[in-house]
Amino acid sequence: MAQRQAAAGKKFDLAKWKYAELRDAINTSCDVELLEACREEFHRRLKVYHAWKSKNKKRNVNERQTKQPESNEERAPQYVMEQAGNAPPAVPPRSAQKEEASQRYFRIPFVRPSDQHRDGENKKKGWWFAHFDGKWISRQMELHPDKQPVLLLAGVDDMQMCELSMEETGLTRKRGAEILEQEFEREWAKNGGDMYLKANANKVSSKNLQQKLGIVGK
Repeated sequence: MAQRQAAAGKKFDLAKWKYAELRDAINTSCDVELLEACREEFHRRLKVYHAWKSKNKKRNVNERQTKQPESNEERAPQYVMEQAGNAPPAVPPRSAQKEEASQRYFRIPFVRPSDQHRDGENKKKGWWFAHFDGKWISRQMELHPDKQPVLLLAGVDDMQMCELSMEETGLTRKRGAEILEQEFEREWAKNGGDMYLKANANKVSSKNLQQKLGIVGK
């Protein structure tokens, strides 16, 4: 608590905070400004980590003598990852509380890397879903024809989730990508999402999901 108060007095200097401290603040803080600062720092670190991992993977790819199994490192469709450098400058929200309350849902096609170069009917198209609680993804889901659903929750599966903000993904600018809440919830529930959410109720970091679970008041 003392460290959080000290951070608040220094305009949220979170560089020396440990991962566990950031996660604890995101899960429990009622200070909207501190909460947003912690989320920004948390996702900044995720971006650094994934950039390092990607660079290391490219450096080592020529050293592999045998084909590796398909990786689960694809955190989002190629379109989303390519938009990161094209996002317009972020406009500060007029109200932090209002931004936090905004819930938006998206769905776009997702062809796995192993299927990218297949022709016609052999190219198995899946779907990638994202639920944004304010600026960041709180739930992510992948549905592929020949694969078990991939269900991911912020606070539980952060290392496997897309680390980009909503503006950085370009989804708000992609025609037809945004869907209704009930469309997302229908697919989420049909594929076991509600059970997964309840099983991880004590770990989820989204305030919206915590409200759904009755962990925090509205």
